[in-house]
Amino acid sequence: MYLISLYFDEGTNKKIQLYMEQIAQRTGNMAMIDGKVPPHITLSAFDMAEEEKAIAGFTAMEQEFEKGQIFWCSVGMFLPHTIYLSPVLNAYLQKLSESVFSKIRYLEGVRIQSRYQPFSWFPHTTLGKRLNQAEMREAFVVMQNQFAPFTGEAVEIGLARTNPYRDLCKIKLK
Repeated sequence: MYLISLYFDEGTNKKIQLYMEQIAQRTGNMAMIDGKVPPHITLSAFDMAEEEKAIAGFTAMEQEFEKGQIFWCSVGMFLPHTIYLSPVLNAYLQKLSESVFSKIRYLEGVRIQSRYQPFSWFPHTTLGKRLNQAEMREAFVVMQNQFAPFTGEAVEIGLARTNPYRDLCKIKLK
């Protein structure tokens, strides 16, 4: 599977990474840390047979992308195993999501995951995954004690592979 994701400015990365580390330390669940998953928001997840075509399709979209502000306003859960930060779905995120979908969908042999199609996408920044019931409660306690809404900036967009996570290409946003 391939992911197209937004990456953030240094201060935002540090803040989100600290949340991830605090959750891992409190729960003992190291899935995000061991997987070296950086703070991000995934815009698209898709399957495709040829890596070269995925990279070419991604880099062809370079002019579509620009920096933008993101406001994380809440903590949420995808039950039963994931805790995340929830950003406001502003015009910037909506436009990027639509733009990526409209370009990726025409690549030969692509199959876009249903959760990343129009009116199905839910922007989020995962803090902990594969958490059991007790770990979910502990992760929530961490965030209840630490979280306050904040703003950050998207400064890069990248194409990556999953399992294990591996960056293929990153583009600095203008």
